[in-house]
Amino acid sequence: MGDVLVFVLFIGAALATFFVASRLTMFGDAVKEKTKASSAFMGIIIGIAISLPELTSSVTAVAIDAPDLAVGNLIGSNLFNIMGLAIFDLVYRRHQVMTHATAESKLYAWLVVFLTLIILVGLTLTLPTHIFHVSYSTIVVVLLYFIGTKWINDRTEYKGRKIKREIKRYKDYTYKQVVTYFIMAAVGIMIIGSVLTVTAERISTITGLGTSFVGSFLVAISTSLPDAVSVGTAMKLRRFNLGVSSLLGSNAFNLVILALTDIIYFRGGLLGEAGKSNLITGSASIVFIFLIIYSISRRKSQASFTYMLPSILIITGYFITTYFVFEMR
Repeated sequence: MGDVLVFVLFIGAALATFFVASRLTMFGDAVKEKTKASSAFMGIIIGIAISLPELTSSVTAVAIDAPDLAVGNLIGSNLFNIMGLAIFDLVYRRHQVMTHATAESKLYAWLVVFLTLIILVGLTLTLPTHIFHVSYSTIVVVLLYFIGTKWINDRTEYKGRKIKREIKRYKDYTYKQVVTYFIMAAVGIMIIGSVLTVTAERISTITGLGTSFVGSFLVAISTSLPDAVSVGTAMKLRRFNLGVSSLLGSNAFNLVILALTDIIYFRGGLLGEAGKSNLITGSASIVFIFLIIYSISRRKSQASFTYMLPSILIITGYFITTYFVFEMR
């Protein structure tokens, strides 16, 4: 594959992402309208769908025995997702996006914090015993994810019964149509994510960048493009809570993908084989999530600069983290 063709394919796949991911969010919103699903629940469903590129990328990394790339991709994707949310928060600052997020979105943010902490423990400590080749961190992450999402979703559904249905926007579509289009968009996202991953890895070879840096930023950014476009589409539709919850849902599911990747990595413990620079990326993502939780918890009608400050700190922190990981490559 020629070097020029690699860059052309990467840019083409990135452009295709803007169309497919926007359709994913739109038809996810349509599914929500035609069912009793809450915004937070549909946010998780969309979050899982737009995490498919990360799944493809991580499985590929394991297949070529590149554990550092697999771990860096998923943790780096979470970091980029939060930074992307901060950018959209600034773009739509007049609407004070974060104050529209529900308590359920804040609970998902806390779930992401706990899951990330468990991953960081797995990266830091090498426990003497594993179940087969699977680390205890992986088992705890999977259990906590399913228990946490079920509890939050049950709480959301209970409250959702008391909420009046919104004005219907998708009267021209049947339930079968919106579900079909949603699935087609999800499959399209996975295919595009595969192209992005393969070309991004090739670009890393051409440019000579390190594996940790490529995993945490180049591959992470490329596979996170669907997340950014999906959130942007939700914001454009003024579905602010859907945008926030879908991104947080994607971050939570990314950590489950990391756990599942550990299960299929038979050469040892995946987290034990990953580079220590992932500790910086993971720690930064926790700090960013705390800033998101703070923004969600505030009252509305903040002064403009006061409201924007957490998002400004997140964006600044992202570039500082990028610099440090680049230096550690």
